[in-house]
Amino acid sequence: MRFVTVLVFFLLAYQLTAQPVDTVYTTTYLKKSTSFAWTTFGADVLTLGSGRADYQTLEGDRRTTDFGATAMPRLTIGGVHFWGHADFYVSFPLPVRVSARPSVFSAMQYRQGVETGARIYPFRLRPGRLSPYAGVSFRLLSYGHQTAGTDYAYKYPEVQRMIVPVQAGLTYTTSKYLFTAGVHYQTTRQLPYAISPTAFGTTSFNPVSVNIGLVRYIDSDRNLTEAKAVDQLNIKHELLKRNRRLSAWYAGFGPSAALPRPLSRSSYMERYRPYLKGETLGGIMPDLAAGRYFHKADLNVGVSYRTMGARSDGFDANVRFRRHSVALEAYKYLFNYLGFAPYVGPTLSIERLSMNDTGQRFQETKPAVGLIFGWDIRVTSTEVNLLRTNLRWVPNLHLNANGERVLFDNIEFNFIQYVHYFGRKAVYRQHRARP
Repeated sequence: MRFVTVLVFFLLAYQLTAQPVDTVYTTTYLKKSTSFAWTTFGADVLTLGSGRADYQTLEGDRRTTDFGATAMPRLTIGGVHFWGHADFYVSFPLPVRVSARPSVFSAMQYRQGVETGARIYPFRLRPGRLSPYAGVSFRLLSYGHQTAGTDYAYKYPEVQRMIVPVQAGLTYTTSKYLFTAGVHYQTTRQLPYAISPTAFGTTSFNPVSVNIGLVRYIDSDRNLTEAKAVDQLNIKHELLKRNRRLSAWYAGFGPSAALPRPLSRSSYMERYRPYLKGETLGGIMPDLAAGRYFHKADLNVGVSYRTMGARSDGFDANVRFRRHSVALEAYKYLFNYLGFAPYVGPTLSIERLSMNDTGQRFQETKPAVGLIFGWDIRVTSTEVNLLRTNLRWVPNLHLNANGERVLFDNIEFNFIQYVHYFGRKAVYRQHRARP
């Protein structure tokens, strides 16, 4: 919080001590850096096109039926970067869908899950402007159906596939909101689908989907460009420097998404459960982190914990996957361009991997080496809190089961992690309380 009363106390404290304050931040710098990124949150509606699916009748004949479009409301969080030229976002579907099920199916699932994407604006977003964009995203497509009259222990298999739609559209910017309408095109138009434990058919999708959304954007650092605020930031920097708090302990938390990988890459699934095609081992997981930031070296050393669960069911199989990961991480910031601070480094983790295949359990604990990279939105070094984005990857991470492998080498994407630095607020509070 940047209150004038805080500034007065800081100035008074330093007048009493009569010690000089270095000019670290200027109005020119802060005008550029504070307009670099905005936080966004809101909602949209995604409409998926219709499709066609093969199915098997009770008599064993193969037939084809059409299914209709699907509409899904979603929550969206993200950030506009590079002064309004790029929008990075994550959309989370709500458990509500409007769709039509063919009468030949007793149950059907057609949806597209968590979407992570980027939109690029040649003409930057600004109030009163209608800006065209082009973009790309990663989105999870899921499909499954059960023919009316059939009865299996675990219903029907649900096929998942990570798709990469390209998109184009328009965004209108007001003083507080972004109104967006766009068209998405996916190259994945067909999926093989098990219509029985021994036979496969084909499911086809309309490649076009559309969305309409509204998000609120917040520029929480706008007031930092005022002259008094610039002076206060320089005083805060001097306080942290003299109290040795530019280096600080931190804790962070946020949701992370494990991007799905093909089950066919796991030799165990290919051998023992070939009808559970598609992709899995994806989903949302908590990402908890703690460590220390070293200011002079501009690097973090810390630990993280993530846990991920997934499932793949169908016919006579009920397969559950679980991963627990505790990692030691060290990553170096490459540069800081007006508050955009990318980093990269190694991870050394202990992984506990398990799979339960219809009552048969496999488990293994092993060390692993991986990679972490990402960026902070770090306008100044005086902040108590900031937002971090990170990606992790542990190559060839797998569980051994009956002489075969089950892969857990997902790419993890934590779009927004809230990070808090301990001790800095106490320094500010201590000096604010001085008479």
